[in-house]
Amino acid sequence: MLFLVFYFILFVVLIFQGTHVAGEIKTPLGTLPEEVGQSPVAAARWGILLISIGFIGAILGLLGFRAPGLAALRPAFMAVGLGALALYGLWVIFLGRKAEFIGKPAVADDHGHGHH
Repeated sequence: MLFLVFYFILFVVLIFQGTHVAGEIKTPLGTLPEEVGQSPVAAARWGILLISIGFIGAILGLLGFRAPGLAALRPAFMAVGLGALALYGLWVIFLGRKAEFIGKPAVADDHGHGHH
Protein backbone atom coordinates (compact mmCIF):
# COMPACT_ATOMS: atom_id res chain seq x y z
CA MET A 1 0.00 0.00 0.00
CA LEU A 2 2.89 2.35 0.72
CA PHE A 3 4.10 1.76 -2.85
CA LEU A 4 0.82 3.15 -4.17
CA VAL A 5 1.25 6.36 -2.16
CA PHE A 6 4.65 7.01 -3.74
CA TYR A 7 3.36 5.85 -7.12
CA PHE A 8 0.56 8.40 -7.25
CA ILE A 9 2.68 11.17 -5.74
CA LEU A 10 5.26 10.64 -8.49
CA PHE A 11 2.74 10.99 -11.29
CA VAL A 12 1.04 14.00 -9.72
CA VAL A 13 4.47 15.64 -9.43
CA LEU A 14 5.10 14.87 -13.11
CA ILE A 15 1.80 16.50 -14.09
CA PHE A 16 2.49 19.62 -12.02
CA GLN A 17 6.10 19.87 -13.16
CA GLY A 18 5.02 19.49 -16.78
CA THR A 19 2.42 22.24 -16.50
CA HIS A 20 5.00 24.45 -14.78
CA VAL A 21 7.67 24.04 -17.46
CA ALA A 22 5.16 24.44 -20.28
CA GLY A 23 3.52 27.46 -18.65
CA GLU A 24 6.75 29.22 -17.72
CA ILE A 25 7.38 30.01 -21.36
CA LYS A 26 4.21 32.10 -21.68
CA THR A 27 4.19 33.57 -18.18
CA PRO A 28 7.64 33.48 -16.57
CA LEU A 29 7.73 33.53 -12.80
CA GLY A 30 10.75 35.81 -12.74
CA THR A 31 12.82 33.54 -10.53
CA LEU A 32 15.78 33.59 -12.91
CA PRO A 33 17.66 36.54 -14.38
CA GLU A 34 16.97 37.44 -18.00
CA GLU A 35 20.40 36.22 -19.06
CA VAL A 36 19.55 32.64 -18.14
CA GLY A 37 17.02 31.39 -20.62
CA GLN A 38 15.68 28.15 -21.94
CA SER A 39 14.62 27.05 -25.35
CA PRO A 40 10.84 27.52 -25.63
CA VAL A 41 10.44 24.58 -28.02
CA ALA A 42 12.38 22.17 -25.82
CA ALA A 43 10.58 23.35 -22.69
CA ALA A 44 7.20 22.87 -24.35
CA ARG A 45 8.19 19.37 -25.44
CA TRP A 46 9.35 18.49 -21.94
CA GLY A 47 6.11 19.85 -20.54
CA ILE A 48 4.00 17.78 -22.90
CA LEU A 49 6.08 14.66 -22.21
CA LEU A 50 5.87 15.04 -18.43
CA ILE A 51 2.15 15.77 -18.48
CA SER A 52 1.53 12.77 -20.75
CA ILE A 53 3.57 10.38 -18.61
CA GLY A 54 1.88 11.75 -15.49
CA PHE A 55 -1.64 11.22 -16.79
CA ILE A 56 -0.88 7.81 -18.28
CA GLY A 57 0.69 6.68 -15.01
CA ALA A 58 -2.19 7.99 -12.92
CA ILE A 59 -4.79 6.38 -15.19
CA LEU A 60 -2.85 3.11 -15.25
CA GLY A 61 -2.64 3.18 -11.46
CA LEU A 62 -6.35 3.80 -11.06
CA LEU A 63 -7.32 1.15 -13.62
CA GLY A 64 -5.07 -1.28 -11.77
CA PHE A 65 -7.66 -1.42 -9.01
CA ARG A 66 -10.09 -2.99 -11.50
CA ALA A 67 -7.76 -5.10 -13.62
CA PRO A 68 -5.02 -7.16 -11.96
CA GLY A 69 -3.07 -7.29 -15.25
CA LEU A 70 -2.71 -3.51 -15.21
CA ALA A 71 -1.77 -3.54 -11.54
CA ALA A 72 1.22 -5.71 -12.47
CA LEU A 73 2.46 -2.92 -14.77
CA ARG A 74 2.67 -0.34 -11.98
CA PRO A 75 6.28 -1.06 -10.89
CA ALA A 76 7.56 -0.91 -14.48
CA PHE A 77 5.71 2.31 -15.19
CA MET A 78 6.95 3.81 -11.93
CA ALA A 79 10.47 3.16 -13.20
CA VAL A 80 9.54 4.97 -16.42
CA GLY A 81 8.21 7.93 -14.41
CA LEU A 82 11.31 8.09 -12.21
CA GLY A 83 13.53 7.89 -15.29
CA ALA A 84 11.64 10.72 -16.98
CA LEU A 85 11.89 12.84 -13.83
CA ALA A 86 15.64 12.16 -13.57
CA LEU A 87 16.22 13.04 -17.23
CA TYR A 88 14.16 16.19 -16.84
CA GLY A 89 16.24 17.15 -13.80
CA LEU A 90 19.46 16.68 -15.76
CA TRP A 91 18.03 18.77 -18.59
CA VAL A 92 17.08 21.59 -16.23
CA ILE A 93 20.39 21.63 -14.41
CA PHE A 94 22.88 21.01 -17.20
CA LEU A 95 21.34 21.28 -20.66
CA GLY A 96 18.17 23.35 -20.64
CA ARG A 97 19.45 26.69 -19.47
CA LYS A 98 22.26 28.62 -21.02
CA ALA A 99 23.69 31.96 -20.07
CA GLU A 100 23.50 34.62 -22.75
CA PHE A 101 25.33 37.75 -21.77
CA ILE A 102 23.60 40.85 -23.04
CA GLY A 103 24.66 44.45 -22.74
CA LYS A 104 28.03 46.11 -22.38
CA PRO A 105 30.94 44.36 -20.71
CA ALA A 106 31.73 45.15 -17.11
CA VAL A 107 35.47 45.54 -17.82
CA ALA A 108 36.65 48.45 -19.97
CA ASP A 109 38.71 47.73 -23.07
CA ASP A 110 41.66 49.82 -21.89
CA HIS A 111 41.99 47.80 -18.65
CA GLY A 112 41.92 50.96 -16.58
CA HIS A 113 45.09 52.53 -17.97
CA GLY A 114 43.32 55.38 -19.71
CA HIS A 115 45.80 55.62 -22.59
CA HIS A 116 46.53 53.61 -25.71
